[in-house]
Amino acid sequence: MSDQDPLPPLVWDSRRVQIQGFTTGLHQLEWLLVTLVTLYVGIMGIPNEGGWGLLLATIAYFGFSLTASRLRFFGDRQRWLLAIHTWVMIGFITWFLYSTEGVTGPMASLYLLAVVTSALTLGVLATLLEVAAIAACYLLLLQLSGATLMTPANLTLVSTNLAVFLIVGYLTAALVTAIQVSNRMLLDMASQDPLTGLFNRRALTDLSQPIHALAKRSQRPYSVIVIDMDGLKAINDSQGHEAGDRAILDLAQRLKSCARSSDLVARHGGDEFVMLLPDTDADGARHLMQRLLASVVDSGLQFSIGVASYPEHGDQMEHLLAHADHAMYRSKTSGGNRVFVQGQAPREHG
Repeated sequence: MSDQDPLPPLVWDSRRVQIQGFTTGLHQLEWLLVTLVTLYVGIMGIPNEGGWGLLLATIAYFGFSLTASRLRFFGDRQRWLLAIHTWVMIGFITWFLYSTEGVTGPMASLYLLAVVTSALTLGVLATLLEVAAIAACYLLLLQLSGATLMTPANLTLVSTNLAVFLIVGYLTAALVTAIQVSNRMLLDMASQDPLTGLFNRRALTDLSQPIHALAKRSQRPYSVIVIDMDGLKAINDSQGHEAGDRAILDLAQRLKSCARSSDLVARHGGDEFVMLLPDTDADGARHLMQRLLASVVDSGLQFSIGVASYPEHGDQMEHLLAHADHAMYRSKTSGGNRVFVQGQAPREHG
């Protein structure tokens, strides 16, 4: 199946899982920031100018973090919520630095918290944008403090810190991207049959659930088809297992070629395949399989086929698969190379 097929995604979405998992850690990171600010104020004392404003800003920021940690209305838009958090974090750090020693003090490195948070969850572009915003904050704080940027000390300080922010942000985002690619590759390995490239049994279980749920909501039928090759053991015994593998690959390619982009094709194990056909009743599935049988007359391939449909033959995916499997065995015991619909008489191709 191609990447453009309109199939529902597998259960694992590494980006979404990562964002959801980091949300809790983000609030802890924000509370750590508030703790560091509070300790600094407790040790150094409240600034003479703007001290009460800093305390109010700290309380407001902590209240924002506490309130946001209880919010659930963003749902799938957690990235937007995390972006808001990082921008608010930058604003709070800038206000704190303005009220204390500015960017020339040791607390200017607090900006790294926002950079790392963005790199872990929002990607390279968002992180570069935030570093640009931090650079603007640096220049603003220098100007408000009356310092001159073009002195060697200040120029070195600003350029060094911004270079660190860029390097840390880029490397963190690149590492996260590499982890996501690795997770995607591992998922593909776990969900694909290595011989045919079709989905395996595990993927079939994951992908069939949303198909069944959609059919149930829309009151539309779907069909489950079980296909089992006839005579594979004889091929393996007489021509070798490589010939048997070629026969399995041939059947897999033919199943993929006759499937629509919305259909699901999986290797269930050995020489048994399963197809899920959304918006297709039992007659539609039977006609499709009869055309498939007719197309392989000259190839020497033969296989037995069983069909069961929702809701005619059951209201659970497990029951439909069992009925289709039973119908396939009825086809095989009737001579093979034919389609059998659950509850109907077997029909040979043609």
